[in-house]
Amino acid sequence: MPDWAYGVRRLVVFSGAGISTDSGIPDFRGPNGAWIKDPEARHRNTYQAFMVDPDLRAAYWRSRYESEAWTAVPNVGHHAVASLLDSGIDTTVITQNTDGLHQRGGMPEDRVIELHGTMLVTECVGCGHRLPTTEVLARIEAGEAVPPCALCGGILKTASTMFGQTMSPEVFSRATEAVTGCDLILAVGTSLVIEPAASLCATAVQAGANLVIVNLGDTPYDSIATEIIREPLGEALPRIVEDLRRGGSGTRPVDGDDTEAEPAGETRVRPSLLLRAQERTARLHARTAELERLSAWCSGPGARAHLVWGPAGIGKTRLALELADRVKGGWEVQFLAPGAELPESAQPSLVIIDDAETRVEQVFRAVSEASERSAVRLLLLARTPDGWWDELRSESATDEELAPPVPAPSGQADAVREATADYAAALSAVGITASLPDEVSRVATAEVAPLPGEQQTTVLAGLLGLSGRTVDELVRQELGYLHRSAREHGLSLSTDAVRAAAVTALLCGAADEQAALAVLGHVAALSDEGVRLRAARWLCEVYPPNSSSYWAESLPEPLNEELIATGVSPVFLVGMFTETTPDQERRALVVLARAASTRPALQKRLTELLSVLPGVSPAAVDAALRGGHPAPLADALVSLARNAALPADLLEAVPPGTTALGEFPVLLAASLVEAYEHRARSYPDTALPWLTGMQAEYAERLLDLGRIKEGLVIAQSAVENAERLVDRPDHRARAAAALHRGQQLATESDEINGDPSRGRDKA
Repeated sequence: MPDWAYGVRRLVVFSGAGISTDSGIPDFRGPNGAWIKDPEARHRNTYQAFMVDPDLRAAYWRSRYESEAWTAVPNVGHHAVASLLDSGIDTTVITQNTDGLHQRGGMPEDRVIELHGTMLVTECVGCGHRLPTTEVLARIEAGEAVPPCALCGGILKTASTMFGQTMSPEVFSRATEAVTGCDLILAVGTSLVIEPAASLCATAVQAGANLVIVNLGDTPYDSIATEIIREPLGEALPRIVEDLRRGGSGTRPVDGDDTEAEPAGETRVRPSLLLRAQERTARLHARTAELERLSAWCSGPGARAHLVWGPAGIGKTRLALELADRVKGGWEVQFLAPGAELPESAQPSLVIIDDAETRVEQVFRAVSEASERSAVRLLLLARTPDGWWDELRSESATDEELAPPVPAPSGQADAVREATADYAAALSAVGITASLPDEVSRVATAEVAPLPGEQQTTVLAGLLGLSGRTVDELVRQELGYLHRSAREHGLSLSTDAVRAAAVTALLCGAADEQAALAVLGHVAALSDEGVRLRAARWLCEVYPPNSSSYWAESLPEPLNEELIATGVSPVFLVGMFTETTPDQERRALVVLARAASTRPALQKRLTELLSVLPGVSPAAVDAALRGGHPAPLADALVSLARNAALPADLLEAVPPGTTALGEFPVLLAASLVEAYEHRARSYPDTALPWLTGMQAEYAERLLDLGRIKEGLVIAQSAVENAERLVDRPDHRARAAAALHRGQQLATESDEINGDPSRGRDKA
């Protein structure tokens, strides 16, 4: 029996059209679904169109008259859900269906929340008069194609929500209250793509419930589900109901209390600390030329700012520390904290900004100030210069790529031997005898790549006698240290809880204790306020700040990025992002994107996060544009734009000409054009200006990506629509500008491709 079936006291059954297919009512997205057979139906049959189009109202009432719902009877799924009424489990049905089969199957009216209303009742949109739909159907049978209201002559429609109509706030509030108080939410027979209804699943998970999805097809919420069951509802629901009954009276099997369990490995050693560049555990090897060049830069009259870039583990921070040692005699040296201003000083200053690609706004300010202060040298360290440095590069702002320090095999062997001796000494200092250092040195020399960080990681794992994938074993070792440290602070937490708390601190940071306590609230083991306070203060010692923040501001180093990768399940991320401040939200997205650049599994997590919490997308756009590692977030945003309707103001957050987000602005503009086209068919006077403006925007976004032919087609359409807007010269000008730009780009493209005559003809 599944774990989630035990001890359920409050249950929500969230049903969609799939639960009624066994009763003979077609669903919408199944093999024989209405929207599969007629993809335009959902766009055509909007409330706005219904109100202005008599032919559409006639078709609407004809479909109501012919609906299979009038002869349908509740099936085994409906009856199974209703049978829970005498189980002791407080059961509520939230349904997207309007057919009333849950009530006819035995659920009391007050236990069913109909999100989209009911087709069994008809109301007048004019006077509000309500009557049984069967009375309207009788009038249709008697020959009336579109029966008007008998009281006021107004338009009649069933009391169900159409596309383009707002869901009742009172009904949605009841549903939200139900899911935030449940232990388990069963999503049955629904593709979970209609919002905001589907978001109730995320709300339930955020509140601590298990989500079980029973649906034959994939859904956007699969990633946060406790279990996914791909079986027909008629088979699955009776079995689930039986499991819930047994689980309510039985006791969950206990595999053992893991409160005191620790990962394998010596917990006195904290790998992330030993591997930090600031600890200088191993000697710097073969960086003489770089140090001499940087020393000359510091004392020379040229560039005020210099960027050193290269991948994680190449040795950027360690090089900066050695440079700081060389110049300290007559210089002030400072690692600039995130958000801090360039310090004032009467003597020469070396200011170092690490993770510069993630702090672009601060870097721009600092470079600008440094260019006017001859006594300041600004050393920037970054994993990549892409997407941000070109705008700064100048005679006074130079850069270099840091190459691996040991190109020759013999030099690498020397570096490994030195690192082995240095790490063995560091372990000895905390009372640990290293395992066979000579053998470790030999194996490490043969196995590792020439990056100092990778060499030292392999050496440390070998000295600790760890086998298996080096990084995985060191992450386990790190968790062992954190577990022991938490116990020393009076925290009896499982390893999973320790991991969750540590990953939260690494991802989000915290400006003060209140922010730390709030963001830790998503960790179930820290629900007690006293325990959470001890955890926040323990993490303050584990990740100490270097300025005024509560937890460390600096971004995680590679080993801690690996720790993050092991702890960020979709459920974890959904819970955490409901507790973050805007600053924490942006930092977490930057950290995840930077780590995802070299870890494909984290890329998937970002995509899942945005699909479940699309409200995070504005912060994702900001983090992609300003966080230095746009590609993972751009991929997640593109996936979101392909599968969800997004607001127009999100497009406004992407500056014109931006290519870092790939197809995202194009897809978003395309979906908005499509929406305005549908609206313009019913309301041309009000919708045409919006459509024209968005077509011009769409054309510009296509041109930004070099898709010239497509951009010209859309721009031409915008111009044609703009000609109908006699009193809107601004729209005509914008459409003309997009078309002119497209023509220019087409001309340039023809000339570059060796056909200047075509270019002249187009011009």
